Amino acid sequence: MKIAVYTNIQRVFALVHRVQEACMSAVPSLAIAVRLADGMDSWREAQEKADVTLFLWMGTGLDNPFLQQASRSLQKSRAPHLILVDNAEHDKVSYGFSAEEIALAWQYFRCDGEENMKNFLLHLAKKFGLSAEPEPPRTLPWHGIYHPDWHGDCQDIEGYHAAHCRDDRRTIGVIFYRSEWITGDFTYHTALIRAIEAQGLNAVAVFSNSYRDERVESPTLFDAMKRYFCRDGKTVVDAIITTMKFSIKAGGTRIEDLYALGVPLLEAYTVLAPKEEWERSPAGLDPMEVSFSVCMPEFDGVLHAVPIAAKVLDETGTPRYAPLEERMERLARKAKKWANLRHKANEEKKIAIVFHNYPPTNANIGSAAGLDSPESVRRLLARMREAGYRVDFVPESSQELMDILTNHATNDRRFMSEEQAKNADGQLAAAQYERFFKELPQKVKEHLRKDWGEAPGEVFNYDGTLLVPGTLNGNIFLTVQPPRGFGEDPGKLLHSPDAAPTHHYIGFYHWLRDLWQADAVVHVGTHGSLEWLPGKSTALSNECYPDVSLGDLPDVYPYWITIVGEGIQAKRRGAACLISHLSPPMQLAGAFDELQELEQALDEYVHFRAAQSDNLAAVQEIVREKAALCHFEDSIEEGEDFDAYVAALHNYVTDIKNMQIRTGLHILGQVPEAEKLLDLVLALVRVEHGGEPSLLRLIAKEEGYDYEELLEHSERMTEDGMTYGRKLDAVEDLMRLLLVRLAARAYMPQAAREALALEPFASYSAAGREGLLAALGEVTEKIVPRLLRTEEELTGTLRALSGGYIEPGPAGAPTTNGADVLPTGRNFYGLDPRCLPTPAAWEYGKELGDALVEQYISEEGRYPEAVGIVFWAGSNMRSHGQCIAELFYLMGVRPVWQRPSQRVVGLEVIPLAKLKRPRIDVTARISGLFRDAVPNAIRWVDEAVKLAAAQDENEDENFVRKHILADTAWLEEQGEEHALAWERASCRIFGDPPGAYGAGVGDLLESKAWQTLDDLAAVYTRFSGTAYGADGMARGYDPELFQRRMKELDVTVKNEDTRETHMFSSDDYNAYHGGMIATVRALTGKAPRSYSGDTSDRQRIVVRTVAAEAERLFRGEAMNPKFIEGMKEHGYKGASDLANYLAHSYQWDATSAVMEDWMYEGYARKYVLDASMQEWLQEVNPWALHRMAETLLEAEQRGLWKAREETKEELRELFLSIEGDLEERAEQIV
Repeated sequence: MKIAVYTNIQRVFALVHRVQEACMSAVPSLAIAVRLADGMDSWREAQEKADVTLFLWMGTGLDNPFLQQASRSLQKSRAPHLILVDNAEHDKVSYGFSAEEIALAWQYFRCDGEENMKNFLLHLAKKFGLSAEPEPPRTLPWHGIYHPDWHGDCQDIEGYHAAHCRDDRRTIGVIFYRSEWITGDFTYHTALIRAIEAQGLNAVAVFSNSYRDERVESPTLFDAMKRYFCRDGKTVVDAIITTMKFSIKAGGTRIEDLYALGVPLLEAYTVLAPKEEWERSPAGLDPMEVSFSVCMPEFDGVLHAVPIAAKVLDETGTPRYAPLEERMERLARKAKKWANLRHKANEEKKIAIVFHNYPPTNANIGSAAGLDSPESVRRLLARMREAGYRVDFVPESSQELMDILTNHATNDRRFMSEEQAKNADGQLAAAQYERFFKELPQKVKEHLRKDWGEAPGEVFNYDGTLLVPGTLNGNIFLTVQPPRGFGEDPGKLLHSPDAAPTHHYIGFYHWLRDLWQADAVVHVGTHGSLEWLPGKSTALSNECYPDVSLGDLPDVYPYWITIVGEGIQAKRRGAACLISHLSPPMQLAGAFDELQELEQALDEYVHFRAAQSDNLAAVQEIVREKAALCHFEDSIEEGEDFDAYVAALHNYVTDIKNMQIRTGLHILGQVPEAEKLLDLVLALVRVEHGGEPSLLRLIAKEEGYDYEELLEHSERMTEDGMTYGRKLDAVEDLMRLLLVRLAARAYMPQAAREALALEPFASYSAAGREGLLAALGEVTEKIVPRLLRTEEELTGTLRALSGGYIEPGPAGAPTTNGADVLPTGRNFYGLDPRCLPTPAAWEYGKELGDALVEQYISEEGRYPEAVGIVFWAGSNMRSHGQCIAELFYLMGVRPVWQRPSQRVVGLEVIPLAKLKRPRIDVTARISGLFRDAVPNAIRWVDEAVKLAAAQDENEDENFVRKHILADTAWLEEQGEEHALAWERASCRIFGDPPGAYGAGVGDLLESKAWQTLDDLAAVYTRFSGTAYGADGMARGYDPELFQRRMKELDVTVKNEDTRETHMFSSDDYNAYHGGMIATVRALTGKAPRSYSGDTSDRQRIVVRTVAAEAERLFRGEAMNPKFIEGMKEHGYKGASDLANYLAHSYQWDATSAVMEDWMYEGYARKYVLDASMQEWLQEVNPWALHRMAETLLEAEQRGLWKAREETKEELRELFLSIEGDLEERAEQIV
């Protein structure tokens, strides 16, 4: 008789091997074959002929092709088999076994150990007719303590404490898998304990299962944590290092219990790959490990640490974990610093508060998307002082704070005096830096020398001293993050995308950590450069620059909850404890200035047409006049049908009016109140999300109208003589009235029924009132109570600085993803990348694809053959993979999901008959973050290309195949062998070189070191031209192939899923998408059709041209008094963000020609030349005024703006005047 065993667990493979001989000795007629398998293996190739087949598997159900094929094959042949895998209730996992026998099998498997495995196999032999005497499953301890020198009872915590713990030391808990304890190889565990104790710490290392298995009645992991990490109900460990993979929350450990435990969890990786492979790998971990070692533990609120062990083969060829001793030492030091935060008196703690500063000028200190960072830090200082920190001085205003900061040394050397440099609070002597430099890994030293010369380099070197900008305030050091380095040497953008940070950059963090001896660092807002420095994607080594720079410092990082992907990067590469913060306030744009006058003229025309159709000429002339003032001549043509012209104008104005815009900035910990709370609630209920209906649509329906019809046909008239556009305003007013009534009743739960009992709502249908009641219940029970907890952003920051545990929570845009991402103040996480795209995102992706094709056909009269799409991790996390779905759909393939986990487990081709159009070729430009965070999707995209290309279809039906055939022939002409040529021609995923991030274009534009589109295209190609394959790894830099793909693009597209951030919010939008457009323009001499997909309202998905989206944002937000006045409320930071808005608009024009002369004129008049605006800017942030004038002059000098002579002269005079004032100001500072 033969038993065939398949497992994907190396330890189980070794365990079966070890007992194989004993089993066959006990039962000579028994044969056992064991095979280590992978989920992607072929069952047909792996299948052994056997009497019974056993699968001992780690995973979730039949979630891979190997198990699926095996199950189908064995079920079909009715061959006895048993698949032991969790969460397989909906799968066929056995044949020939009773329920009792399956339960017994689980007991043997879960009880674990050599004896249980041997008896399990003997039990199977006996079941199938052989003479065997198996013993029943024997339960080994489910949890206990391990220490190399502890030989007592593994569950005697009191005895262990007496023998190995000192009361005057901090204590670090460690949790590791029970299976490792059973195996008995304690190499890395011993090394970790020794590393912890070498730091003068107690170590309490505990083994346990990660979850309770009801089948064997094992205890929970938290039972073990309570027993060994608590005494008399109090936590006695100061930090916990966990080496467990997956999520312990999913295994039954409650977040409430971890919060009550109250100590940080540091996630240490035991790498499944060989040590040498990890050392070489630019990724650090493979896609599967990223999922279960990185993504899933984030659901537990872990802080990412470092890898501490990797696989090696012992003398018998068995893989074992070997300690990574340098990494263990780093982890032990980091754990010690987190532990010290729990015990050190606040008055003794030194905290560095780091403002981001990109671009690195005085105009932009505190660059943090959506956040008033100066005021946030001022309030944090006040709270710290209350909590006992030594804060000598709390500025009375954020303006005073910024005046203090800019009166000291900053990154802006243009306006820094000799006196400021000489008196800088932070100074790193050359000899101090060189001592630090000598201890760095050899590879790092060589890289730094190659890029920046001998230590300490020239950057920020003042007479042999490296300057550390900032100002001391008691034990708080307020500072600005150093420049990344590309501004110092723009040539590196073309030659070295993975250039090392400067000597000054790593010297800055060395000074904070080792010389000033900070206890922790707070990075303020979204986002800095630390987490984007070169190195591995995950599981960093001491040669990775985030690790080189930050070292063992605890990093607390308030972060905008909407910007999911970048926050995840800060967690994974910057070891950050994230503290999520709320989005800025938002309102509808409304009508204003010329748009308001135009709307009035349009309404008048519609009324005249209905009542006095013979007397329209005068009103038509007014409409033309008002439309001309709004500069619609290039975007909406009058044509021969004036009514159609009026309809187009009316719908445009209505669309602008109903666009959600930002009307200020968020302040950390500030609870929205009164009107701001009301506006935020309105923004949250205006669109459907999370299955909750749109309140606006519900009211429109009860008023007898369809919301979409009101929005898209605003020129029509209602029976009561109102235009649809005005009726939409009335519906909006009703929604506001309803919420005002709720607010008047303090948003109490009973307020919903009371508000609905009043007219006009009392007259609504019963079903309508029930729908409204449900929607208002969401407001009173979830949205408002959670918004009122916004103060936890500050308390969470202080809790983290006291070494506390920060509760995890989901992330996303509140206005799109709903109340589920609230409250803020939590350590947010992303998604399991194996679930992207979700079924819902697939539907959105299809709509986006159809809209793109429809838009292109309307413009060009044919199908697009090739599309270039920008993939960002953050937007795909928020939208659950809508961009990935769109790519699949355009190519004509669809995902296959496993039930019930909803993981993508395969792809299948959509037949052309069902697709009803050709397969469209798509090239994805992935961000470095997408490469790191969503590696599984890269595999599926590669698979989609191969599937589409393999279809035997005509070239005019399958553009994917058409282009791959053409590229293959081109490569073969150059001497490439056919198989390699086909493989290379099939590349459709391009991105940054390994270890690098960004698209380079933003830095090049900021540096001004460019002349033509060719320069932009060269840098974009250098950053984007690395091809990626199915394994998520780089195939190599292939600029010729990348540019060939760019040349063929008919369309470029980037999708946005929220109005909270958009193409003018950050230079990254233009760097990635604008850079692609510029590259196509440079290579072909013409612009591609370029689109922006908008799924912020998922019931109304829209695709617009990039130029139309830019114009829409300019009209609705940039020129809007609500936006401008909202920013002015935030002083220095508001001015900084206005300057950035203008700079980003100009940068988009440089790449994509989206700005018209009248738009530049609008910026000049409203932002720079307006007397009251100038006065305000001079007072709060004169550097921002200088930057805006400089940006406008550069646009004119480069020929992007044909400015009026008087405007140009005003700008020149202003620029020179401000520059002189700023230089004089710097010299006057003593």
